[in-house]
Amino acid sequence: ELPSWAIPSAAPMSLLDWGGVLRPSTGAALLRVDRLGSRYKAAFTFPPFDDPAQARVIVSRLIRAKRMGLRAPVPLVEPQRLSDGMVDGAGQAGATLSIRGLVGGMVIREGFWVSIARIDGQHFLHNVAGEVIVGQDGRVTVPLSEMLRWPFTDGCAVHFVRPMIEGLIDGSEQAWAMSLERWVNIEFTIEEAA
Repeated sequence: ELPSWAIPSAAPMSLLDWGGVLRPSTGAALLRVDRLGSRYKAAFTFPPFDDPAQARVIVSRLIRAKRMGLRAPVPLVEPQRLSDGMVDGAGQAGATLSIRGLVGGMVIREGFWVSIARIDGQHFLHNVAGEVIVGQDGRVTVPLSEMLRWPFTDGCAVHFVRPMIEGLIDGSEQAWAMSLERWVNIEFTIEEAA
């Protein structure tokens, strides 16, 4: 995981969509086919590190991340003023997620990011598809922009406050630039693996 002080200056994100469009050779209507597995990719760019100790730590973690994977907070344009909760009921599937343990009356807005942590700690990033209000009992069913890709067990952690993207470092090489002025420039891309 990246240290909390490692804050990117940019993080373009993209959706990797495993669905597709069927184009009939007869000129009939197009057909959209959705498939499980759509996930996210984020390209992190950091401002130049002028502290050699900080740069050393980031480079070390990126080298290890090539074989172990990496978890990093999703950069948010503004804070998502919510609490974290937990999965409410096992065996959920499709494009909704039932959650409990939230603060009643809070609004979960369209476009918010949420990560769900499996029992082993691996995070799965999702985007909220529509606005919902948490019930006074702390329960809510949240519509998601993409389908769930793991059958989470009851009680798995749901993160709104600090959602995470977790996956593999993309590309066959890891590089960083060191300047003679003692600046270190670091960029990398994380792609969700599951």
